[in-house]
Amino acid sequence: MTDVKNITQLSLDYLSSIKFEDVPPEVVDRSKQLFLDYIGVALGGGYLADSSESIMNGIKTLVSGASGASQVIGFPYTYPAHYASLANATLAHSMDFDDTHQESIIHPGTPIFSSNLALAQEHGKSGMDFLLASIVGYDITLKIGRTHGPSIHRKGFHPTATTNIFGCTAAGGKLLNLNADVIQNAMGLNVSQIAGSQQFLDNGSWNKRLHTGLTPHNSILSLVMAKSGYLGATNPIEGKFGYLKLYANDEITDFSIFDSYGTDFEVMNTAVKPYPCCRFSHATIDAVLDITQDNDINHNDISKIDISMGKTGYDMVGYSADFPKNTVEAQFSAYFAAAVAALKGEYLWDSYQLIGDETLQTVMGKVNVRQDTFQHEMQSHISISTVDGKKYEQNVDYPKGEPENPVSWDDTLNKFLGLSEPLLGQEKSEAIYEFVYNLESKQSMNEISAHLIP
Repeated sequence: MTDVKNITQLSLDYLSSIKFEDVPPEVVDRSKQLFLDYIGVALGGGYLADSSESIMNGIKTLVSGASGASQVIGFPYTYPAHYASLANATLAHSMDFDDTHQESIIHPGTPIFSSNLALAQEHGKSGMDFLLASIVGYDITLKIGRTHGPSIHRKGFHPTATTNIFGCTAAGGKLLNLNADVIQNAMGLNVSQIAGSQQFLDNGSWNKRLHTGLTPHNSILSLVMAKSGYLGATNPIEGKFGYLKLYANDEITDFSIFDSYGTDFEVMNTAVKPYPCCRFSHATIDAVLDITQDNDINHNDISKIDISMGKTGYDMVGYSADFPKNTVEAQFSAYFAAAVAALKGEYLWDSYQLIGDETLQTVMGKVNVRQDTFQHEMQSHISISTVDGKKYEQNVDYPKGEPENPVSWDDTLNKFLGLSEPLLGQEKSEAIYEFVYNLESKQSMNEISAHLIP
């Protein structure tokens, strides 16, 4: 069993030793599916999210005319890698539509793909290099994440930002063929860069989107400093004042997940989201859609919707029955999610136009959410009572998109095209899909740039 004292070194050993030929074909295939999903949500975030104009104007000011080789997805800008990754990751997380990992409660792909794409374009790396580095990034981020589980979330942090910086940095080091000492120094600097508070829930602010963007930006900063000889702390993950001690729970005793490096690839444990809202509302949406459509139930027929979910989900989306005042508040409301599904028979980005709608508020008033104990955090139980005295119940073990209840390549492609084609058109969207589907054969990640610009 892995010794807690060796987590950082074990991760560096894995990173140094793994080669592309060591990766099973299904892992490569899944990585490409997740990358296509990432590009789609980055494109959608750019033209749909309310925060995108502000973040792009702010980054343009910071760039101050500097040139770079790294493409901003959906915009005619090429920036230095750290700024391109800041833009792309913020955009890709702005719809809360990016991939998720249930045990760690992390969106792994957005920061990892953002830093790797920017660095690969800046340094002329191939599709195969990019894929291998991304697979490594998912593994390191999510092994750490599976070790701490929901404890990071319950302390009020957002592990998509806090845990993910280690995976971003490790992946970037792998991509650039840096030696283990340099990568260790960069990860040592990461422990002083970790940030990501859930205080954004208080007023529906855009903090969550930005600190997801700062994660790849800061990982590139740490790599540049380490390459320049700057000394970082040893044992940044497991040390006396390391990440797990400061941000998680001192009672963590099981580190066995690190023994599965190279055999249990975390991209296979990662979910694709079918709805643009917090993952903890997805089981509710699935069940309400299933029950109402299977039984031809209209929202006027409903007298009550009862939802039971675990503690982490309740703390994120179930604790407040207040009507949301903005998109972020709606994204983190199971009450809103259930009401939209019952009222419209779907859940789309356009659903946020219903904020303030009187009929929706009436349906929300029929929703009750309570905390319960389940086998895992994503499980929920939903019941719908009707005015004629009937009751329909559904237990959702895993919402759609989880590896246990997967979406197909075709589902992911349709999601991508729905986000891409309104901005880029059919020809460029299909060119992106072709590039990603054949990614391991591409000689340079710069080849995709022309397709990413409207």
